[in-house]
Amino acid sequence: MTRRLRAFKRWMRSQGIDWSDALELADSAVEGVSVWAFCDLREGDLVVTIPKLACLTIRTSKARDMIEGAGLAGCLGLAVALMYERSLGPESPWHGYLQLLPERECVPLVWSLEEVDSLLVGTELHKIVKQDKCFLYEDWKESIEPLILSRPLKLDPDSFGVEQYFSAKSLVSSRSFEIDGYHGFGMVPLADLFNHKTGAENVHFTSISSRSSSDDEGDGGICDESADDKLSDVDLSTRSSGEDPTVLEMIIVRHVEAGSEVFNTYGSMGNAALLHRYGFTEPDNPYDIVNIDLDLVIKWCSSSFSNRYARARLSLWRQLKYSGCTSQNSEYFEISFNGEPQIELLVLLYIIFLAEDAYEKLRYLIDSFEGVDESSNITNLIKITKSKCGETPGNISCHEAPEDVKELMLTENVCSALIPLADMRESLYGSASLEDDKNRLRSCCHVKERKLYHSLVLRVSERTILGRLRAYASSNSKRKKRKLKLPKSKII
Repeated sequence: MTRRLRAFKRWMRSQGIDWSDALELADSAVEGVSVWAFCDLREGDLVVTIPKLACLTIRTSKARDMIEGAGLAGCLGLAVALMYERSLGPESPWHGYLQLLPERECVPLVWSLEEVDSLLVGTELHKIVKQDKCFLYEDWKESIEPLILSRPLKLDPDSFGVEQYFSAKSLVSSRSFEIDGYHGFGMVPLADLFNHKTGAENVHFTSISSRSSSDDEGDGGICDESADDKLSDVDLSTRSSGEDPTVLEMIIVRHVEAGSEVFNTYGSMGNAALLHRYGFTEPDNPYDIVNIDLDLVIKWCSSSFSNRYARARLSLWRQLKYSGCTSQNSEYFEISFNGEPQIELLVLLYIIFLAEDAYEKLRYLIDSFEGVDESSNITNLIKITKSKCGETPGNISCHEAPEDVKELMLTENVCSALIPLADMRESLYGSASLEDDKNRLRSCCHVKERKLYHSLVLRVSERTILGRLRAYASSNSKRKKRKLKLPKSKII
């Protein structure tokens, strides 16, 4: 056992943190600290109990008065508390815990701008990380610099600079847990040492509260104010009032064999989210997606038709109450891991390709779509715009109710449009081909070239999904053509 692990264990004992003898901490210069099973662990085993007062929060930090006096809260306030306790060195009550943490997590937020531009270009993270850097600098300038300049506080500028804030924020966003309504988010010693594995959670983090007698579970969150969607990294359970409300527990929820690593899960996340928040990726991650910006779709439409035509078709799409996903200042469509496009994108492309008479008819009857569910909405759209009295595009009967409403949208024109959209989206990665990226990934060392390795995993995954989108469009187009060639009596 390393010296820092021994110091951490002594510190935990001094804080009343109790952990099972069946857990073993391992410290690797390459992989960092991880938690392993010394013997078999069974579902329901209580393996860790952590007093809430042992957690580093705004409420427990010596900087509480300063933070609350400045009106700071949430992740920003917790980052300041972390910087403050670090500035105290051995005098901090959390020194035994803080000495175990890295200076910063290797998340893109703390990469240089040159690294962000060269390694993440074209990926879902490129613009997001650059925006995050700007937002966090503004946070520091508006909220933390005034604390440094305040003479009565006598803060050391070297402990509260921009670089220190970015480092603290990387730790807070990747390691903090939501504790309860009083403490909010906090750094939870030992709980943050369990590594993530998608779909393989062994241990469950719970918060005991005396405010309720139910066993309902709520969603714990990651302390990440820059995220639009709050992905869960822990599940917080409310226990009965007969239990101690001042402690946190970790309970085994899946059998662990002796000698195996014990995993937590940070949520069902794709590689973009994992790299953004935690600094790592997982090959063949089933939660990976690729986004196609609405602006890119409009650019394609304007080049194929005209700007006026594109604006008119987009306007009708919006009048039908459709929209893409939104994040900060962008609107986009998701392409799933298997290459299937978001239904809203298919509807937009379908409307773009409508003949003028069908387009005008749809505009005239737009009020008929009020209060209708999505599936019926699409069916009505097809019926209104059908090319002949008894026939819809692709020879789908007006009375047919397919299980997948996407089937109704996949006309030949829509399928043919998906391929150039995939090409335009892939061009954002630069001149290197997918095979070039795969070759670089195979020859890359994930230890010595960590940033390059994980950025390549992300690039390869996203570009592979775009390849699946092309295959999806091509196969559906061919199927439509085969269906059109069949006699009507043989069409199923």
